[in-house]
Amino acid sequence: MTKIVAATAFIAVFFCISPANAQMLSVQNSTTTTENKQQDWSFYTDAANRMLYIDFEKINVNLAAVSVKTLDGKLVFKDDSLWQLPVNTIYEVDFSKQPKGDFVVELRTFTTTIRRTVTIQ
Repeated sequence: MTKIVAATAFIAVFFCISPANAQMLSVQNSTTTTENKQQDWSFYTDAANRMLYIDFEKINVNLAAVSVKTLDGKLVFKDDSLWQLPVNTIYEVDFSKQPKGDFVVELRTFTTTIRRTVTIQ
């Protein structure tokens, strides 16, 4: 009898999930590393102020951490507390103390890593 009640409750909850909450149930590949072309507008560089802006709202996943590396792999910036920030955050990375050039920005989610090369002038 308990199994029938539990199964009935599960089915009722499963079919009552709204479409907004259904995305939380989607399974994402945990080994994917990508440079996603759909997220081109989520990164913006300000050459005059040597800043990088990352618009979290344009990235369709919850972010856990960000790191910035030189092309040869030297870590120049890291923040492991992105999960505490609101989803509509515009995150700023200051490059004023770094040399001009190309950098690899890695955004870690809880299931994947998004990599993007940015040029700071």
